[in-house]
Amino acid sequence: MMVRRAQREDIPRMVEIERLCFPEEAAFPPKMFSYLLTYAEALVAYNGQVEGFVVGYTSGKMGRIYTLDVHPDYRRRGVGGVLMKGMEEVLASKGARILRLEAAVENPAALALYLKAGFRKGSLIKDYYGLGKDACRMIKERS
Repeated sequence: MMVRRAQREDIPRMVEIERLCFPEEAAFPPKMFSYLLTYAEALVAYNGQVEGFVVGYTSGKMGRIYTLDVHPDYRRRGVGGVLMKGMEEVLASKGARILRLEAAVENPAALALYLKAGFRKGSLIKDYYGLGKDACRMIKERS
């Protein structure tokens, strides 16, 4: 598996993976992916096809992981960790010293991945993913 910058040809597969990872009301609409590839940082894990992707951006010294999606068939194989590491490196190269993301409270696998990557739990955000679907803000400070 290799990690590379996302390309326009990857968008259909990214949309497919997004729909498998999030309910319709929380998933990015397909047209959003063109915008994200233009104005944010986007990486894909590729091994003959896209297995997952991560999107992030920087604003000053703050970096934000906007989304991390791994196709269900490729979970628990290290794809998420490799994508996180790659995005952290990209955001750090753009000046980010503090990284932030939100993860669904009801997704213990995601929370565990981010804790393993060195993030700490921050505040609870009520209804972040829709009514009754809370998120945990997570933060990582880089030296």
